[in-house]
Amino acid sequence: MSGVTALRDGRVEAFVLAQVGDRRHFGRSAWVLHAGHAAEEDELLRDVYAAAAQGWVEAGVERHYVLVPAFDEALAPWYRLGFAHMHVESLRPSGGFTVATPAGVTIRPGTRADLEIAEEIDLEIFRIQERSPSFARLLLDREARRADWFEIDLKEEGLHYLVAEASGELVGHTIIFRHERALGFPENAATLASTAVLEDRRGQGIGLALVAAILGLAAEEGYEHVVTNWRMTNLSASRFWPARGFRPIYHRLHRAVGAD
Repeated sequence: MSGVTALRDGRVEAFVLAQVGDRRHFGRSAWVLHAGHAAEEDELLRDVYAAAAQGWVEAGVERHYVLVPAFDEALAPWYRLGFAHMHVESLRPSGGFTVATPAGVTIRPGTRADLEIAEEIDLEIFRIQERSPSFARLLLDREARRADWFEIDLKEEGLHYLVAEASGELVGHTIIFRHERALGFPENAATLASTAVLEDRRGQGIGLALVAAILGLAAEEGYEHVVTNWRMTNLSASRFWPARGFRPIYHRLHRAVGAD
């Protein structure tokens, strides 16, 4: 952890605090998380970031990320520091809509056998994000990701994994689990993650059917809200999720020092 605090007459008036180190997919970077910054005045926030970032850059950490509440007043000082809008964390009530499952497709609970190939379906998200206009260059360890999927405990309380099957083949999946506590999010919320459909099966309503089913399961499980996220430059995701009722609650901003 590394950061700077601004004091006036012994009173804290601003601070920035980051996790600094190597992070999967992002390499060596500094992350200012949900509760990692606050200020009485915008300019003080810019000052404490400037002081903290000096140390990060001197240590060779030139990729900086910050999670900022999704309203203009909170975002403004970070934009004036050269940060750009990268990612959205969003929220909607659980349940809420039903759709017909496409002909020839079955939506069912996933099994241990399904987890063996889940990473291949999840990889569809990364393939999309490698394309224009995202141009993501995420560092992927395929073996580690396969292990992560296969180690999922399908009996974990509050976890539900659904797959879409057509002609005996897995063509899509989605998963929810209990949301990790974070400033600004309701306590009784589920994380909706890794919703993906194979490229040659998109446009048939499979993704929509998966999301409708998992939101229904979230309500049955007792979750009041569901959280998901998307990259702003992923055009399909940035249109799909708001159309399903998800509203931004945090924006992830990014700065690459020396490139702005």
